[in-house]
Amino acid sequence: MKIALLGDIGLLGGYSLTSNPKLIEQLQEISDFLHKFDYVVGNLETPFSYKKKTWGAKSAYICTDPVNVDVLKALHINAVTIANNHMYDFGKEGFETTCKLLDEAGIEWFGANGRELKIESGGNRLAFNGFCCYSTNPLKISSRYGNYGINRFNIEEVATIMRQNHDDGYLNILAVHSGIEHVNRPSVEQIKAVRLLGDVVPYLWYGHHPHVVQGIDSYNGSIIAHSLGNFCFAGNTADKNRPVIELSENNRRGMILEVEIQNNILVGYNPILIHIGEDGHISINKDSHAVNEFSEYLNTALSDIESYNAARIKQRNEYLATRKQLRDFMWVMKRLRPRYVKLLYDNHMNAKKYRDNVLSFLK
Repeated sequence: MKIALLGDIGLLGGYSLTSNPKLIEQLQEISDFLHKFDYVVGNLETPFSYKKKTWGAKSAYICTDPVNVDVLKALHINAVTIANNHMYDFGKEGFETTCKLLDEAGIEWFGANGRELKIESGGNRLAFNGFCCYSTNPLKISSRYGNYGINRFNIEEVATIMRQNHDDGYLNILAVHSGIEHVNRPSVEQIKAVRLLGDVVPYLWYGHHPHVVQGIDSYNGSIIAHSLGNFCFAGNTADKNRPVIELSENNRRGMILEVEIQNNILVGYNPILIHIGEDGHISINKDSHAVNEFSEYLNTALSDIESYNAARIKQRNEYLATRKQLRDFMWVMKRLRPRYVKLLYDNHMNAKKYRDNVLSFLK
């Protein structure tokens, strides 16, 4: 059985049928490529919404028009995880509209309300689960697995779910939204967390949220793809269609992770690089050199933590320097609004919850 795992899907701008009626035609090449897989799974970053009324305190809200569910169908996507930090940007209406439209389109979803996806095919029994880490500053995270809201990434809960699925004869596949954006190295804490879960049972982890490709690690029979980067994702836009985030060349490089599973065993994987063109065209890049380079970073992460962290911080600071150049008087004035006070408070609370749900288990 061959599965294609996709990164961030943001049906915005040129990736929305309402602004680009020729979108499906432009995606034909990548659609034909995905059609050959037995199962295709992606991370749906943009909720569908009719009312488009924002909820909570965010620095940027994103959603998409309901018609764009047709884009997912045209790409032969069988299932999506909705466990990410934007799925509740438009509140209960956007969240529940998303679930309803996916159901009507015959696209499976998981990652919220304690919902997992179990499939049986060709002698394989697979259990897909999605989780969102507090490190991404999410909205409406459930208080515990099974409650209403986005599934939280709590190491103890995740380990219990994995162990139960394994005992029931399922291979665990985890889609996890975590980390820091625009950095090609995952944090040392994340590396430790995913390996800690690998000590529970063999499994497959594929991550998203950084919007750039990160390395692949093999550990104790598990495959760990820390971040697949973007799949089809336009730059986030503000109220007046001014880009909030312009895609850099690093953002335009994504990865499709091809995984082969036989008799519930991960027998192989193939990282397939893609490139998002300025015209929105998604092309296949067969050269996996960049993935190999990023994977090499992981080999020294735990043996030379100081140097590894220094490289992460350097890349992060370089990105932040480019963002600071865009800040003007209006940017300052917007941050004086009450919403940004709430945003800072939420960020502080999410940092605490991150310590409680992840870091406390790594000591």
